[in-house]
Amino acid sequence: MSWLKSAVGRSKAAGHDRLPPLNSRLGDWTGDFRDVNKYAEGFLDQLTLPGEISAMAYEPGMGYLAVGTSAGTVHLFGSPCVRMALTLRPALRVKHILFKSDTYLMICIDEKDNLNVYDLSRRDPHGAAMHGARRAAPGQTQMTNSDAPMRIGIHSARNVVLCAEVTSIHSMLFLGLTDGSVEAYDLERFCGTQYRIPNLWWNEEEILRRSQVPNAPSRLHTPLIIDIQTHPRDPGILLLCYEGGAVIYSIRQSSAIHVFQLRLLPGAPGPVPSAPLEEVWSERLCPATAIAWSPCGTMFVMGHENGALSFWHIAEEDKPLMVRTLDDIDIDRPVLPEQLPKTSAGPREPIFKLTWSSFPEQGWYEYGAHAAGSWAGSSTAQANTNTNHGSAQNGTVLTVMGGTPVDQPATSLHTFHFPPTPAASLFSTSASDTSARARTALRDSLQPTYVGAYRTASIVEDFCLLPRLSPHFGGSHDPYAILVLVGQDASLPSLAVQSTRRGMDVFTFPPLQEPHSYERLSLPLPLAFSGRGTILGCHIATVPVMQYRRLVQQAPNHPLGTIKYDQPMGGVAKPQVQNAKLMHAQALAQKGQPRILITWHLDGRVRLHDVSPHLLLLGEEDSRRGVVLVDPFPTQLSHLTLPVRDHVLHPSMMGMPALDTLQRFPMQIQIDHVQVAWDSLECVVSLTTGHVLHYVLGSGTAINTTASPLVDAMHQMHMDDSPADHVTEFTSLEPLANHESSGFQPNTLMSLLPGSPTCSALSDVGLYACAYGGMLVVTDCRSHDIVVRAGSGNADFFSRQLGTREAKIIEHESSSEIVWQRFSVCRTLSDSILALRLLVGRANGFVTVWSFERGSLGTWMGFRSDAMSLGMSGRPVYVDVVGSSGAVASATEHNIQRAELDQAREGVTNNTHDFYLLLAVYPREVRLYDQVTGQRFAQADWPDPALSACIIERQNARMLAVIASNSIFILSLPRLDTVHRVQRHVPPDQEVVAATPRISLERQGDFIEITSGQQLRLWTVFGSLPHGEMPSMFLYTPRSLPLPPGAGASGYIASVASWLGSSAGQSLSAGAQIDTIICGKRRAKIPPLPPRMTLSKDNESTPSAPSTTEQGAGEKDAPSNSSQASASGSWLASYQRQFLNFASSSARAQAQLNMQLLHKRDEILSDLDESMTNLERGAKDFFKQTRNSALKAAAKDKIKTYL
Repeated sequence: MSWLKSAVGRSKAAGHDRLPPLNSRLGDWTGDFRDVNKYAEGFLDQLTLPGEISAMAYEPGMGYLAVGTSAGTVHLFGSPCVRMALTLRPALRVKHILFKSDTYLMICIDEKDNLNVYDLSRRDPHGAAMHGARRAAPGQTQMTNSDAPMRIGIHSARNVVLCAEVTSIHSMLFLGLTDGSVEAYDLERFCGTQYRIPNLWWNEEEILRRSQVPNAPSRLHTPLIIDIQTHPRDPGILLLCYEGGAVIYSIRQSSAIHVFQLRLLPGAPGPVPSAPLEEVWSERLCPATAIAWSPCGTMFVMGHENGALSFWHIAEEDKPLMVRTLDDIDIDRPVLPEQLPKTSAGPREPIFKLTWSSFPEQGWYEYGAHAAGSWAGSSTAQANTNTNHGSAQNGTVLTVMGGTPVDQPATSLHTFHFPPTPAASLFSTSASDTSARARTALRDSLQPTYVGAYRTASIVEDFCLLPRLSPHFGGSHDPYAILVLVGQDASLPSLAVQSTRRGMDVFTFPPLQEPHSYERLSLPLPLAFSGRGTILGCHIATVPVMQYRRLVQQAPNHPLGTIKYDQPMGGVAKPQVQNAKLMHAQALAQKGQPRILITWHLDGRVRLHDVSPHLLLLGEEDSRRGVVLVDPFPTQLSHLTLPVRDHVLHPSMMGMPALDTLQRFPMQIQIDHVQVAWDSLECVVSLTTGHVLHYVLGSGTAINTTASPLVDAMHQMHMDDSPADHVTEFTSLEPLANHESSGFQPNTLMSLLPGSPTCSALSDVGLYACAYGGMLVVTDCRSHDIVVRAGSGNADFFSRQLGTREAKIIEHESSSEIVWQRFSVCRTLSDSILALRLLVGRANGFVTVWSFERGSLGTWMGFRSDAMSLGMSGRPVYVDVVGSSGAVASATEHNIQRAELDQAREGVTNNTHDFYLLLAVYPREVRLYDQVTGQRFAQADWPDPALSACIIERQNARMLAVIASNSIFILSLPRLDTVHRVQRHVPPDQEVVAATPRISLERQGDFIEITSGQQLRLWTVFGSLPHGEMPSMFLYTPRSLPLPPGAGASGYIASVASWLGSSAGQSLSAGAQIDTIICGKRRAKIPPLPPRMTLSKDNESTPSAPSTTEQGAGEKDAPSNSSQASASGSWLASYQRQFLNFASSSARAQAQLNMQLLHKRDEILSDLDESMTNLERGAKDFFKQTRNSALKAAAKDKIKTYL
């Protein structure tokens, strides 16, 4: 209190002289950045998906996850740094995505049934990816991204496409149409074919109608085809699923082999045994909804509309092996009425999707490790046994989507772990009981050893397995993860945004037979920002280097951005520098300051992401590929995630009075705003209900500063001994803190205001100010103490002691609401003492200055010290206090110590070099005020309403950037002269939800924008200066694929034999035979395609490299002899580069070349065989005609002899 009394007296009584005029005190803070060529809008990245997720697929050969959206975009996710988006032409909702791994094709089918075929191994020079440059510099043409894959085929189906099927064995794409027919599209010649499978279920429905079966479909009904599945070991057999059942179709015979239809006999309980007896004792047809092959190929499973699962042997269409639901088995066996269960789970939802997974057999290494563990007799053996049993390495796993009772939430996926299927060779004898024993053995293999389930927060709408490498068996062989598409979470607040309708979860596969049967894996950032992760708000900030190191030092060693860090995914990303060369990347990275992006989401979590410029510039050096990026941009800092919702609903917090409302109504838990004090690394999270949570970065203690004696006394005080109002305002969250963690730990929950704060401010010394209407509350988050409470009708003690001037201030404050607050360490016009101040602004332009002092016990005290009127009404866009050099006067611990030293001096001194200015930016105007509360001395305006503003600091220069919806205004400091106006080129939004975008601008000139539909885009003001752009993507990184099932050494022997000339009429593979059968003799020629992309260190290119036109112009100006020499030199360099590339080609490339030559030879031999066949056919026809002519002539002669 000593300083407080003396400071007020010194400020009032001291007759200090006024500071010299501003012209003598202020310089030019902008400097060289008055050059208009340094400013340009630059698009860096879009971090969210446009629209909602509509389709997904996974390619295991190279390792790509493809996600389609309702906005007509397809997003490819590979290795942590590889992320690319393509826009379909036209941009329509994506309905199906398929991959053909052997030829690196991606097939996209939109809602208008247009097929777009992309080749991931070839670049499209005319394609533009969404993450590429949005606009060109003034006077230049629009830039395109050459990394986009080439679209090599387009096709329009003649009817609505309901399902599609493609394999890596042959070149055909089967399309199931709405009329029940199946068409084939040639993916090698990129054209349609004349092949068509008619609707095979017409005859079955006609049989039902003629048999007068009850509820037989009408003749006007068109049976739809639901799914197409290729036999896992014979590509010439298709399993077609129709509404009524399934049909096994042979492509070679062009006919249906078997027809399967599930009928429940009278007396069979079925999925609903408690149904009326009239229904139970009648024959019931079970429409089919899904199918899946067994990996062995001798069985398949069919899902039905009533929630039943029927297992069939491919040679027995009369009776299924087993019919069951998720809970009961043998529901197709009739029982007596008294044996029917009286109660049941009720009607079930249909089976929507099925997959039957297999796993590779145990190798010698695994067998030896398991045997060694068994010999040791240790716990390792038991662990290995449990792991092998739980992961079903020797068996199969059936994944079922659907089938749950209707009155239960469908928030789970079920997995049935089956034992190994018996080999078919065991029942190949001719004994009379062979079929019975085979049926019994197959039925025993359908008894699950373990039934697992994946629990999700909302309804499961789709799922996709992620195989390790094999594209065969329908993409279900040896999966390591499962990607689940979930619907909108009803327990969260509802938003009218497309991105909230569907989200994604990813788990390890298969689930183990343990308490924690599966783990949640990470998702790429755009996928994590959908569904429950929809962004509600964000903020980007420049972080001091020391604090940045503290934040990232405990980050995971492996980069987050892929599904699973130990499973490699495809693609390579290389740094790309705009307006500079790649050799300058190191210098640019060192000049840039680290940046952190804070986002808060619908699921009640706050996440931090690293968006520092060095992530786009620095990588690892590769001897063959050059510099390759490793860390994604942005990088998720998962260890710093704040699970606010989990903390509020934690069981240990039950019964807390302040949390009672939130725990009874969890849908009200929604984050309104997040503020971070970057110097002290503290975070404050404000909820829409008015609750405020305070977090500190974990460092072994509950707070991030030295504990004061008062704090120790408060920790020892029992809650029952404290005042009643103190309990409702502060609730300790320390029981939830994990002091061993390096992330943000919960400290306290504050209930200070009756509703959500209208504005708030956080300092780096633990003080937090919030306002609701005209009420102001300032608290010390570290000591759980209220420092100031004003606007509630009672004047504080110091205001009552300081006279009538403060009474007038209170009278002016009561006439308007508080709209902005700002902490700063500064001097004012009437108080030249350097102190911690809180500037509180109101809607009528009235500003109150509060001064604070830290006492000897570590507590804070505050009082009103000054007031002024800005002369402007409304809510400002940006307010800050700057020093004499233009630096922002932040309320950091360092500045507080400076203020304490200044307060300890005797007397009042006027420092002409240490003064402060108040900068207030309103939607259409900006003003600067001398000595914070002094006169206005600078002013500027602009035509467009501002959305955000900030003081930008670049190379010791400072300028003011004001961002509007269509323009960016750059103003000099402190004169506020207009330096430049940058025209914005914002792409049109896919949906209109928000009226205006929200923008967060940081001090280095980058800004983040949330547009309509919660789309998050990252931009920069300095697009014309050297900076790192989104990396150059190289998608073609193939791996050796396993052989198709059944293709062993015989396939290679046949290939060699055909090469040598024997069996010349035979094709190389079964896939080629299928192609020949479907396409016929008049198959189109292979269209010419550009060569596949290659990646090497020699052919790297940068944006700043001179173009071919510029080189040509330079050569024209040179003499002829020099031009010839340069031409010969370039030819020699090109020849050497080609020779080195050829010499360094891998064995795989050579093998691919050999296989291509084999295929070409096979085509030539096939054409020769066809020619010989035609010649033979012509000779036979000529012989027949000659013989017939001779017989006719002989007959005529014979007849003439009789006549």
